Amino acid sequence: MKPSIQMKARRTVLGATLAVALGFMGMSSAYAQSVDSIKKSGVLKAGAQVAQVPWGFTDASGKLTGFDIEFIELLAKDLGVKAQITPVTSSNRVAALLTGQVDMLAAVMGIFPDRQKVVLFSRPYATNENVLIAKASVPDMKGWDDLKGMRIGVPRGTPQDNAVTAAKAGATIQRFDDDATTVQALISGQVDVIGAAITQVNNIAQAAGPGKYAAKLTLQRAFNGAAVRPTEREWVNYINDFVSRKLASGELNALFKKWIGVDLPKSMPTTGEGEAPLPVIVTK
Repeated sequence: MKPSIQMKARRTVLGATLAVALGFMGMSSAYAQSVDSIKKSGVLKAGAQVAQVPWGFTDASGKLTGFDIEFIELLAKDLGVKAQITPVTSSNRVAALLTGQVDMLAAVMGIFPDRQKVVLFSRPYATNENVLIAKASVPDMKGWDDLKGMRIGVPRGTPQDNAVTAAKAGATIQRFDDDATTVQALISGQVDVIGAAITQVNNIAQAAGPGKYAAKLTLQRAFNGAAVRPTEREWVNYINDFVSRKLASGELNALFKKWIGVDLPKSMPTTGEGEAPLPVIVTK
């Protein structure tokens, strides 16, 4: 099977990103720091995306907030220092880390093989899922067979579109230009179910009221980790221990549910290295 245009484009972008990041790797060792040096500085410099609701954004009062922002603040508190947030984007975040502008990234950073080559990931502290969303009254779905005869809305060209199309589930697929119009199609009754990121559950609740819509089937799950420079083993070990403690206490799950609207999976990978944390297809 020939790769799709979207797959070719993604590979081209990933290849270019990797090439740029590799160019910075030789510089990264010059910016190495220890956990003690962060504590002595009194500041945790962290990169986060600040225009990604609900991960990082500015609220109506002008305050920077969101899941990743509060995760950074929680880590800073654990270190006994203040959090200093540096805005980053998906295209410049790795460069910001490797050139010493920040001590770490908590920036909606999914753990993917190409990224593992240039940064050191902590164990996952969050998931980013693509799901099917329908009215809460619709029974939870066990697989593609449950979609037969339904009208499914998806944003055109997205992983959700690709998954639903490949499944050939006997459903009518309606494609829309973006997430907003896809969500509106669900609320207006134009479609029965939509493929979307899990974060859309909260967005739909704000528009249609809480508890009316819910995730019914997980299509894909990626794991987000904190990223540090590749030589900073002590630092990533500290973050791993922090995540472990906050998972055990329930604080991290409470934070995730507050912002994402669902619980974290009961079982999370214990490392951000190797194959264990890589994205998985939950349904076949």
